[in-house]
Amino acid sequence: MFGINKDLHIHFIGIGGIGMSGIAHVLLSLGYKVSGSDISESATVKNLEKNGAKIFIGHRAENIEDVQLIVYSSAIDNKNPEISKAMDQNIPIVKRAEMLAELMRLRFGLAVAGSHGKTTTTSMLSTIFKQDGRNPTCIVGGIVKNLDGQAISGDSKFLIAEADESDGSFLFLNPIMSVITNIDNDHMDYYKTEEAIFSAFQEFSNKVPFYGCVALNIDDENSRKLIEKIKRPYVTFGIHHEADYQASELEFTEAGCSYKFTHQNFSRKINLGMSGEYNVLNSLAAISIAHRAGIELEKACEGIEAFQGVGRRFEYLKNDKELVVIDDYAHHPTEIENILKVFNSKYHDKNRVCIFQPHRYSRTKEFWNEFVNCFRGVSKVYVCPIYAASEKPIEYIDAEIMVKNINEKFHNAEYLPDFNEAKKVIAELKGSSSTLITLGAGSISKEIRGILASL
Repeated sequence: MFGINKDLHIHFIGIGGIGMSGIAHVLLSLGYKVSGSDISESATVKNLEKNGAKIFIGHRAENIEDVQLIVYSSAIDNKNPEISKAMDQNIPIVKRAEMLAELMRLRFGLAVAGSHGKTTTTSMLSTIFKQDGRNPTCIVGGIVKNLDGQAISGDSKFLIAEADESDGSFLFLNPIMSVITNIDNDHMDYYKTEEAIFSAFQEFSNKVPFYGCVALNIDDENSRKLIEKIKRPYVTFGIHHEADYQASELEFTEAGCSYKFTHQNFSRKINLGMSGEYNVLNSLAAISIAHRAGIELEKACEGIEAFQGVGRRFEYLKNDKELVVIDDYAHHPTEIENILKVFNSKYHDKNRVCIFQPHRYSRTKEFWNEFVNCFRGVSKVYVCPIYAASEKPIEYIDAEIMVKNINEKFHNAEYLPDFNEAKKVIAELKGSSSTLITLGAGSISKEIRGILASL
């Protein structure tokens, strides 16, 4: 398909999404005609438009004109007017992951999956390959400083991509090598049971060919169980259990952390510009699969040390004497606990404030008790209304009730009805020697950035 018919016009419904826009960017660079629609303007869609994509704001049937293929995001349903018109006209309609699979089909694919850490790990892996001059194509679910965006189109055989398990669509992919960062019970609205999640990761692991490789986190209990089910070559990485790619002697500093890296007879100190054990594990995952794909260990370690981070992963929005503001995408209780562990340790001598926007009613219901127990270490947590993400409300699943439950345990929560109130909170924090962290996968990042700009 690709390289044969460059006249193919591909239309993306939900083109502004971070994963969708990455694929659109690569297709544009390959010379395809790309159009797309989204519900609002953003820097992402403006950048795509600048690079040649035709962008429509709003989803309308008339946007589908002279289109040969439709790609849609998981946030789009069959009631979408563009989907309806495409169905009426018999235009092929594929999920984002199916398009990614087609791009990967003719390349040496490296896919990074996992419940947590896959964006950071994919970004680290992409940085290693770029630093080593391998000129990879990379599609990441976040803005990567080393890539100047979420995607780059290279002319080598390598394609590095983040594999999204949220709707099972990562099973469309057929990588040569893969990483599983960890397996947690997220996206229960789709999977229903923990057994179904485990089975999906098991199937994903066995998608690599017999000459491929899977890198597994030996510190993660579910990943250890997966070892018994894998029928393909694998390597392990870890801190607390003996692994093929090992980290030890961890030291956390103001700038990040350092650790002793060991693989067989190779050993060296790695200085990582990020904090947290989970980021050490992410770096080990990237090093291990890069090495298996042919990059020398020393070069892989140098690439990790050159990594500058990902947008919305412990990202500093403001860092001065007046106020420190950090933004993070964490929206699952496991992620929040990991982030707040670093946050509380790093700023133990300051007033530590958190603004949290729960994401999806279904996730909030599934992990209600875990969310209530997440915020025990912060001085104050403000909880915003739940970001629906197209879901319908669920009775008694409400931010105000969550605040009440948190206060029954820790007495440190307050309901934040809207972002006008958030602006007042931030204004009061200025000059008070406080540190603020904002958490969530919904609109919170955009809102907080707007507030900081206005102040």
